[in-house]
Amino acid sequence: MTVKRQLMNFGKRTVDYRVGAGALSDLSRLVRAAVGKPKRSLIITSSAISDAELESITRSLIDAGFRVDTYDVPAGDSPRTLEDVSRLIDVLAKREMTADDLLLGVGDARVLSLVSAAARLWLGGMQSVLVPTTLDAMVSVSTGMEPLDTGASSGMVMLDPEPTMVVCDTSFVRRRPLDELGLGLVLIVGTYLAESRRQWDHLAELTDGLRRGDAFTIQEALLRTQAARRLILTAANPSARRALDFGQVTARALRACLGDEAPDWQLLAEGMRFEARLAVDASAFTADDVFSLDDRFEDLGIEELGFELDPDVFCRAVRTEQLKRSNRLHLALPKTVGTIRLAAVEDDVLRRHAEAYLASRAELLQEEAAGDEDDASSAESVHGPNGDGDAIADTPVAE
Repeated sequence: MTVKRQLMNFGKRTVDYRVGAGALSDLSRLVRAAVGKPKRSLIITSSAISDAELESITRSLIDAGFRVDTYDVPAGDSPRTLEDVSRLIDVLAKREMTADDLLLGVGDARVLSLVSAAARLWLGGMQSVLVPTTLDAMVSVSTGMEPLDTGASSGMVMLDPEPTMVVCDTSFVRRRPLDELGLGLVLIVGTYLAESRRQWDHLAELTDGLRRGDAFTIQEALLRTQAARRLILTAANPSARRALDFGQVTARALRACLGDEAPDWQLLAEGMRFEARLAVDASAFTADDVFSLDDRFEDLGIEELGFELDPDVFCRAVRTEQLKRSNRLHLALPKTVGTIRLAAVEDDVLRRHAEAYLASRAELLQEEAAGDEDDASSAESVHGPNGDGDAIADTPVAE
């Protein structure tokens, strides 16, 4: 499969984005061009890759002329902190890394965000190559980093990443389960919605391939999302540059209310679903486009989430999350497909939509519970009340 290249120009910096199955096999040639003269390199990684994959990457750097050291980031799902960045910077100091040396990160978005922060801060900026191993990281790390925690705040410290190169080997994400691909798929849907009507309609043709993990479809979607995200972040209109926030405020509010009940990708999809419905009143988004968003998620296997939540608690959480990051009571909402802008949401509009949305989610939870009871009843009728198989003892078995 051909590895494709996309140069992403952000004015003072350019990101060299490469994507394709087997891209890592060309890593030696690629990283040689990332620095003026290969000398030192430091691989930042985690348990996300195998020993064989790490050895292959190490050999590629050695073949390119680098002296190679490695540093393992402790495993875990918790967000990264400023202390993590400080520890990595201490490692750079002990290795005597210069601004001309290479920092290469391999892993998920959390690991690569840590690498991006350290690369920005060390000596005012050093060369870095990011090798994402998850779909969401392939979508996001060239244009954004996961915010860092501090002792007094959660997810409030952010920097714009400035990687020299991003190398996406789609072999990492082919035919992976939805739990692993979900966040990347939701980010792709949100980016296509912000891009244009033509691309939004084209996404409907890609959903089957994305769900199956088809390498060419993943490559096409990643290239398209990079182009769209670059245009969003370099837009002249400050409101337009907030388009990638669509769904995020509600997702954070749901996390605050529900705790660890659901994964990030489900909460972000729910955030987009709810905010799209708000947009019908707040920014003239059409009901047909709301339903088309639902269809894209359904086609990708991203189902609606059932839960129970008090409308007052939910609305208060939305406002709290919104006001943590801005003094204005605005959300990034779609006006049309291809146009997402900041829009004011009145309290009565938020409350009305919250009541309808939460009632539908409570009903969904009840339907799921009823379905579980039906399944249990069916299992008992087949296997007997004790699950001992007595009810099928006389059933012939096909040879």
